[in-house]
Amino acid sequence: MPEFINSAEFLYANQLVTGQTTCYAIGDDGDKRKGSGKIYEVLTTGSQSSTVNVDSPHYAAATIAFAATTPGTITDSANLLATVLTGDKIRIRGSALNDNAGVEYNVSTGGVAGTIRTTEATVAELAGAYITICKRATHSNNVVVDLRSNPRFGRRMWARYVQTGKVGAASNGKLNWYDATKCYTLHPANADVGMVAGNILRIVGLNEVSRFFAGAVLVCSGFANAVNKLPGLIVKSVSFIGGNTDIVVDPSSQTLIPEATGNFGIKIVCQNIFSYCAAANVALLGGYGDWRIPNGVELPTLCDDEQPTGAPNAIAFPDWPITDHLWVSTTWPTNNLLAYAVDFQYGFLYYDTKTVSCPVTLVRGG
Repeated sequence: MPEFINSAEFLYANQLVTGQTTCYAIGDDGDKRKGSGKIYEVLTTGSQSSTVNVDSPHYAAATIAFAATTPGTITDSANLLATVLTGDKIRIRGSALNDNAGVEYNVSTGGVAGTIRTTEATVAELAGAYITICKRATHSNNVVVDLRSNPRFGRRMWARYVQTGKVGAASNGKLNWYDATKCYTLHPANADVGMVAGNILRIVGLNEVSRFFAGAVLVCSGFANAVNKLPGLIVKSVSFIGGNTDIVVDPSSQTLIPEATGNFGIKIVCQNIFSYCAAANVALLGGYGDWRIPNGVELPTLCDDEQPTGAPNAIAFPDWPITDHLWVSTTWPTNNLLAYAVDFQYGFLYYDTKTVSCPVTLVRGG
């Protein structure tokens, strides 16, 4: 039998107006203005007040070392530190002596491939451990509620921005959709990794708990089953049990397939919109842990297609970046190397190569 909903709920399911109010011809969109008006509420109290630190993985390697200096000194013999820039705030993961339980380091001299300096002192530590450098964004906990979304299915909520023209933890506010060259090894391919029932990545006979952390997004190589190799396995917890490192991962709605121990490797996905989203969920941005990347249908609903741009409501969404298009979670139908994006300068759905860096926002509910 068909499912019926009461008439009041149709209010929330109505087509939205485009936001165009100027009439250019009798009977055009600006004249008729058909659809339901957009109504937003900004939440700024309780768990939606103040700020939260979002630590998004940026680079990982076994070639990172620290010197005992003040200001601090971080070096990389692989010379891949150039994208850690002056003014960045970073968090170190996987270091025995320089993790400091979440204390941030402020980069005083960056943009150099081999060495960066930090305002805070560092402790001498040789390269060899697999260390991850996360970029930290101090993110507003404010959220924007779309009051035209149907409460029956969960009001749609949008995250607000970190600062003017910037989203995510990248220095310029831009992240790639997915770029395999920005996936860095945390466990080299070896005959000691398996997929165990219960969505557990097991590293047999080794204690590598310090390398992995909740919210990290992984991609595995070598597995026979295609789903086990999809990028985006989110780390839920890590433990050392029975002489093995057990990494509990969340594959979202996909079903992982158990595979016996084999020659498999594990990499961490960096500089990526999905890693940023996972980090925001670990940080409980706005008090919530179920943020996601908006899809190609919902993000365009924020456009207000009136001159001079298609930027959304300025009160609800201040300082919206309109010079770049924003990523959505939907892959382009005819080419899986491309993904949809919304161009808020001109107010239309576009596409770009997934390895290109663009801003992104987060949504929940709906």
